[in-house]
Amino acid sequence: MIEEELKIKFDHIQGIFNRCINHASQVLTDSIAAKSVYLNEEQADKLERKEYIRTADELVQLYIRYSVLNDIQSFYSVSDFFWESGFYESLKSDEKRKYMSFNPLSFDYSRYEQDNTVYDEELPYFSIVVKAVVLERYSAYLRKKKENKVQAEMQPQQEREEPQPIQNKYQELKIIPHIAKTENPFKSILNDRQIELLVECINEVEVFNALMTFEDLKAILSCKPKVIFRSNNNRLVAFLFSELSNRGLITSNWQSVIAKNKLFVTKNIKKDKYLNQGDLATAANYVKGVEHEKDYVTISNYIKQLKKL
Repeated sequence: MIEEELKIKFDHIQGIFNRCINHASQVLTDSIAAKSVYLNEEQADKLERKEYIRTADELVQLYIRYSVLNDIQSFYSVSDFFWESGFYESLKSDEKRKYMSFNPLSFDYSRYEQDNTVYDEELPYFSIVVKAVVLERYSAYLRKKKENKVQAEMQPQQEREEPQPIQNKYQELKIIPHIAKTENPFKSILNDRQIELLVECINEVEVFNALMTFEDLKAILSCKPKVIFRSNNNRLVAFLFSELSNRGLITSNWQSVIAKNKLFVTKNIKKDKYLNQGDLATAANYVKGVEHEKDYVTISNYIKQLKKL
């Protein structure tokens, strides 16, 4: 199944996930909001604290029991978590086949409402994933409410203080990158002309969230970046570096180098999380044998030209 068809299939299944998740999430937030109307501030705080602890306990139990949920903690807020997270890759072969053979048009929401586990045989762990995402979002909602209250209480004091320049979290990551302590950790043998061609490739395929310059890539390859780029697609990042490694242009330990030196941030814009070795290993496993697909073809063709330079 080519990537375009696979993405369409994933999107249909994601739509089913979203319908179930959005409804359950709305019920939870509406419920606590309705209860809070009849409580004073102290009672409402106590209720929210109790709910937060209960939710955290439930999540811990889920993550302990179901290892396939490991990636959900990082991707629960992403609208296409089924595609972007490593959940599907963590399934067994027969479980993956069930997802790929499932007809989204056969999903009957009324049956699901009667029994949330009714589709767990056809879509392994479906109800468990829904529950984990709902609880994560509910937990985030409760945290945000608490943060807003604290901020409101501090507001009078902040108004008396000298205003400070505002920096978003991503900007902070740009300002304080990790600097390698060793020379040439990638063991790169790329010359300047080859690096220029790679920059052209990276920008054409839009591997990262912003256009990259020759200086940017050269700094990244020496693990002394001045800017931290955000991945637009972890799989493209993995394919790019694995192809360079396969041709002996960089070390075979590129995953470890990227993770150790905190060179890139994941796609999830709501969480500034560096790409770790697990993220890269999952992505690299997925892209084996996809050289004939869309953007991977472009990257492959560019890298084939490197030996000519």
